[in-house]
Amino acid sequence: MTWTPRLIAPGELDATIDLTAVAFGVGPKAPPDYLAQARALTEPGRTFAVTDGGRVVGTAALFTFDVAVPGGGRVALAAVTEAGVLPTHRRRGVLSALIEALHDQAIERGEPLAGLTASEGGIYRRFGYGVATRFHRLVIDATRATEVDGVAVSDAEKGTIRLIDEAEAATVLPAIWDRHWRRVPGEVSRTPGWWACEALDIEHERDGASARYIAVHDGADGTPDGFVVYRIAQNFGAGGADHHLRIVDLGAASDAVAAELVRFACRVDLVTSVVWRMAPTDGPLRWRLADPRALQVTAERDVMWLRPLDVAACLAARRYAADGGVVVEVVDARRPGLGGRFRLEGGPDGADCARTDREPEVVVRTAELGSLLLGGVSWTTLHRAGLVEERAAGALDRADALFRTDRAPFCGTEF
Repeated sequence: MTWTPRLIAPGELDATIDLTAVAFGVGPKAPPDYLAQARALTEPGRTFAVTDGGRVVGTAALFTFDVAVPGGGRVALAAVTEAGVLPTHRRRGVLSALIEALHDQAIERGEPLAGLTASEGGIYRRFGYGVATRFHRLVIDATRATEVDGVAVSDAEKGTIRLIDEAEAATVLPAIWDRHWRRVPGEVSRTPGWWACEALDIEHERDGASARYIAVHDGADGTPDGFVVYRIAQNFGAGGADHHLRIVDLGAASDAVAAELVRFACRVDLVTSVVWRMAPTDGPLRWRLADPRALQVTAERDVMWLRPLDVAACLAARRYAADGGVVVEVVDARRPGLGGRFRLEGGPDGADCARTDREPEVVVRTAELGSLLLGGVSWTTLHRAGLVEERAAGALDRADALFRTDRAPFCGTEF
């Protein structure tokens, strides 16, 4: 059977929310708090449905984001979200039809890139998505989080930290985030609906911990320039207080401010351990600790997957570590017209990329290009994995020199 996705009609939003509740195991019908979150987040003009006999059996949607790329640029991102199919209609092509409808809309709107955070890791590579960012889950022994002698403390860290309420957070957090995400390759802008959803602070999602605390760092001039959102899981045992602090979200205008916010979290009274649920994979914290074993990486996983829809626009948007060029052939199995041969010329000051008739020097598939775009993996590594072909001697070395970044890409926004 051929499925034809369509934009939802007025009054159909709750039916699609009910479907995602089924698909994600929330329940046979969306409970009130789940409805409230989804209503806050959803963009109806970007939400698609597939129906069978008048009933919604599949849905998928897009958020309108931008994503930061190396060098300070940004690219419009069609952020795939809330994709689900009823268990009665699995493996019948419903999801495939929905994903292609999302891609069609993104291309029509001129968005060069699609992205998602996957609930399952084995689904989306066949649609051209590759892992672009990863995260570490950290556990820090707060009782041993003393820093080495001689750690430089910049003026940016010499501000003040204060706790704020949800009313103030509604304006302060988005303003800080706007400074944060632009400087972190892989991070995304956040819509007003995203902030409204987080502020709901649904109790059953706290996993036994407290409501959220919001600490804001004010710079020397009094301007808020960083925040950390956290919860505390109480534990009063026979030996005394053994509370655990969970970092839920962190945004900062600089690495120095981020460092001060983590120090603050480690010094909260009665807290013996800090769990940072999603931390950058190359964070400097472990190098500042006098006892590096006080920090343990307890998990590593992919976060954002990227799928180029306009190769030339994606490659031209970022900056490159060295001056140079390479001819790339991109193989796009699902949409051959989006692939082809592209000549990239770039450097620290900018880049140009356009289609070319020249012979390719490297050949890569769409999913792998999604992984390479932000510098999350090297061309040589993917070549060693059998996923990139080198057609001209030295081309991989040139590509690696171009795409090298000074920090690992990171996305702390799940969508």
